[in-house]
Amino acid sequence: MLAATLAAPGQNTIALPLSGSADRETATLEKHLQPILAALHLADSAQVSQVRAVLAAHLPELNAWHAQHDAELKGFWNAFNRARSAKDVAGADTALAQIDGVYAGFQPRHQKFLVSLAAVLSPAQVETVKDTLTVNKVAVTYAVYLQIFPTLTEAQKAVVLEKLKAAREQAMDAGSMAEKSAFFKKYKIQIEDGYLTAQGYDPKQARQNFAAQQKAAENK
Repeated sequence: MLAATLAAPGQNTIALPLSGSADRETATLEKHLQPILAALHLADSAQVSQVRAVLAAHLPELNAWHAQHDAELKGFWNAFNRARSAKDVAGADTALAQIDGVYAGFQPRHQKFLVSLAAVLSPAQVETVKDTLTVNKVAVTYAVYLQIFPTLTEAQKAVVLEKLKAAREQAMDAGSMAEKSAFFKKYKIQIEDGYLTAQGYDPKQARQNFAAQQKAAENK
C-alpha cells in the first residue's frame, strides 16, 4: 500500500498509513507533525493545536490521493527519466506535462491547505512549513548554485530562487523523497538548460570547474 511521506533534514521518511487503529494513526501523524512544529518554534499552545488540526486534515488527504495516482505517476516519471537519458527533450517535456496533468487534480486540496495554513500562521511561518515538507531543498540547492555560479547578478539570483520555490510548491505534494527530488530536477533543468544558458553561462563547464576546485581543496 502506498503512503505519503514527510521527514526533517537528515531523517528517514515515515509512511502515513491508510488504515489501522485510530491510536496507531494518531501516533504516526504525531511523528509527521513533530519536524514541522519543531521548525516553527510556536510558543502559543492554541496555535500549535491549530497547526496540528490543519496538518491532520491535509496529510491523510494527500496520502489517499497518492494511493490512487502513484502507479500512473511512476510510469510518467520513468518515461521522463528514459527521455532524459536518450537526450529526448520533447519526450521529457511530454512526460512532465503528463505529470503536471495528474497533479492538477490535487490543486484544489493544495490551495485549501495553503489557505488553512495562512489562517493560523504568518507568511514566514508558512514558508517554514513548505521548507520542512521539502527537507529544506530550496536553501540547500540555492547555496550550491551560488558556489557553482559565483558571478550571478542579483537579478539572476532572484530568478534562480524563484524557480527553486516553484519546485518546492510542487515537491510539497510529492509522495516520496525521490519524487520531491525529481520535481527539483525538473526546475534545475529549467534553470541551467534554459535560463542560465540564455544568460551566457555554460552550466556543464561551470559544474566541472566547481568539481575541480573542490577536489583541489580536498588535496591540500
